[in-house]
Formats: sequence, structure tokens, C-alpha cells
Amino acid sequence: MDINYPGINIKVELSVIGEYLNEMESGINAVCNSYLEREEKENEGVPHYEYQHIYSIAEQEIPRIIKMPFVVTLYTLFENSVFELLRYGQNKEHKKIGVKDIRGKSLISSYNKYIQHILEYKFCFDQGVMSEFSQVTKVRNCIAHSNGNIESMNDSLKNDLVKLIEMDIGLSQINSQLDVSYDYLVKTYNFVSSSIRELMEYMEERYFENT
Repeated sequence: MDINYPGINIKVELSVIGEYLNEMESGINAVCNSYLEREEKENEGVPHYEYQHIYSIAEQEIPRIIKMPFVVTLYTLFENSVFELLRYGQNKEHKKIGVKDIRGKSLISSYNKYIQHILEYKFCFDQGVMSEFSQVTKVRNCIAHSNGNIESMNDSLKNDLVKLIEMDIGLSQINSQLDVSYDYLVKTYNFVSSSIRELMEYMEERYFENT
């Protein structure tokens, strides 16, 4: 296999991020328990009502703050991985037009245009992948642009988020703040990982199977 093939490093990234995700829940529990122990010790002898807020912080806020940015990580993993793979494809196919030269209605539609019309692969991300990535994009945008504050978004984007929350896919709202469940992160990681691997499998068969 060509040592310049980005799939080598991408597979490592997928593995590392997957391992991190496997340990996330236990890590969050450790952080929350440590926080509670410290706060309870500092408030020893103080009436309970004066520090009872620490329990909602440990149960809701700390897990939310740790989990939420991971959606951005997964989105970026997909974006950068596919970009690097297609740039490799550009060099292999000797194409002058790069991925950034193509414009589509969304990131993934731009990738599909490049894959089909420039690289002329017999591959594309299907409608199921495009639909799910669209959902991830909406969640990512809320986190990246408004730090998860749903109320600070414009009405159109806010309505999109509310609809996703109502779909019961692992999203919720806590005091106008977006919250993502651990199950949602696992599902999103599996989706991102499988989508990237499908493209890599096609490219590896195309470029390396007979070498």
C-alpha cells in the first residue's frame, strides 16, 4: 500500500476516537465523583440548601459539557477524512480540479459531485448517508456556533433542532441548552466510521488490490 495513502492515518484516528468513546462514560463518572467529593468537603458544616446545586451540576452540566463537543469532533473527522481521501484520489487520477473547486448544497453533496463527476468513481454516499449527515450537521452547527444554546439560534435552525429532539434519537434540551446522550455519540461515531470506511474500501480496491 502507498505510504502516502491517507487511509493509513485515518484508520488510526478512527480506532483512537472509538477507544476514547468507549471510556467516556467511566471518565465522566470519575470527574463528577471527584467534583462532588471536593465540593462536599469544602461545604462541610454548611446547611445543605446552600450547596445543593452541586448535585445538578454533577448530574447534568458536567456530562453535557463533556459530551457535547464530541459531536464537533465526529463531524470534523468525517469532513477531513473524506477531503484527504479525495485529494489523494485527485493525485491518483491526475485531475486538475480539486475538491474545494466544487460547490454543492451541502458538504456531502459537494463530495458526491467530486466523486462522481471528477474522479468518476462508481461510488457515492447514498441518500441514507446524506440524510443522517444532514442531521449531524444541524447538531454540530448548534454546538459550534451557539455553544449548544438553542434559543440563540434563528427560528429556522431552532425549529430544525426541535424536530430532531422530537425524533427521540438521543438529543434533549435542558434549560434551552442542547444535550446529547452517550448513545447518540456512539450511533454517530458508528455512522461516521462506516461511511468513511466504505469510501476507503472502494479506493483500496481500485488502487491497491492488483498491486
